[in-house]
Amino acid sequence: MGQPLRLGLYSPYFGSTLGGGEKYLCVAAEALRDAFPGHRVALIGSVPADRHRYEGTLNVHLGGIELMATNARVTPVHRLANRLGFLRPLRNRVLGRQAGRFTNGYDLFVAMVYRIPIRSRARSGVILCQFPHELDDRAELDGYQLVICQSEYVAGWVRRRWGVEPVVIEPPIEIPAQEPSWQRKQRLILSVGRFFVGGHSKRQDFMVEAFKRLHDSGLRGWELHLAGAVHKDGPHAGYYRKVAEAAKGYPIVLHPDLSRAALDHLYERASIYWHAAGYGADLEREPEAAEHFGMTTAEAMAHGAVPLAFAAGGQPEVVGEGTGHLWQTPDELIALTAELAADPARRQALGGRARQAVERFSVGSFKTRMVSTLTPLVRELESPQ
Repeated sequence: MGQPLRLGLYSPYFGSTLGGGEKYLCVAAEALRDAFPGHRVALIGSVPADRHRYEGTLNVHLGGIELMATNARVTPVHRLANRLGFLRPLRNRVLGRQAGRFTNGYDLFVAMVYRIPIRSRARSGVILCQFPHELDDRAELDGYQLVICQSEYVAGWVRRRWGVEPVVIEPPIEIPAQEPSWQRKQRLILSVGRFFVGGHSKRQDFMVEAFKRLHDSGLRGWELHLAGAVHKDGPHAGYYRKVAEAAKGYPIVLHPDLSRAALDHLYERASIYWHAAGYGADLEREPEAAEHFGMTTAEAMAHGAVPLAFAAGGQPEVVGEGTGHLWQTPDELIALTAELAADPARRQALGGRARQAVERFSVGSFKTRMVSTLTPLVRELESPQ
């Protein structure tokens, strides 16, 4: 083999955000590092990333992977652009152009795309499509040989908006080695997701109001726990405080910016899992508001929690018959929760089947599928010109 190839994986949000997309990107980088040890693998964001924070929060291992950024540091201008909504389109164009220039230095460039188009100048390119934006110019897809997305729901919109046939690789879900301890399960309803507004907001505000109705109607001894990273800039400022204020006086516990170990402890104790992304949105006009897949739903299921998820987006691909329930209205969510709260034997039966159902999304399975999908592109790049 000649010179090592440079394999870059990019997201404009890497370095500033810790969510499911970043987990997907990091585990994909791990897979490439392990499959092609003779090549150089880099994770790239728009701002520098804290390696220790990413490893601890997302439970990833980034040794041997370079962390790069298109900007050397976060400046007051960056903070201002994040804070002022009318500047965000300009910020997105700048980020996209910076990333496009950065692609020149890579043989294979894997770009995670959601709203911000990136024009690839690498020898070979792959889009990890979180959700397809409306194309202003089909030339945005030039330079990309492949589109990968995380669910059939997203794939359908890729076909509709881009006219491209994508490959579906569901996100990596960590499956505990041990079966759930049903004795450790508590009367605890959990939801996990970043605290932010717009896009596919996790709707913690809605869940607080739904739980208050449950409590006021007589449900006692149960708690609602909401965990996730807190977004503090721009339109998101004040959202976490609004949710916390609404929760006062009720058995509702908020867990901002938890470590992975603390989150796993919550998963282990949770009996029921709520997910509400997409509720209240016009999903024909804003299909990206629905959950694109549902990583936290699958993680909760892996720990034996029974999922009650809004019936839209990728959630029906995760929550199947006999593993939990999909709901469409607040009344339905409340009724299903009350029924499960009153029937521990049914919770255990559904929780056991839920765990079995998500084994197909394991980290090992994800890595195998990602490597097999990208290997033909890497081998072609390795071939003498």
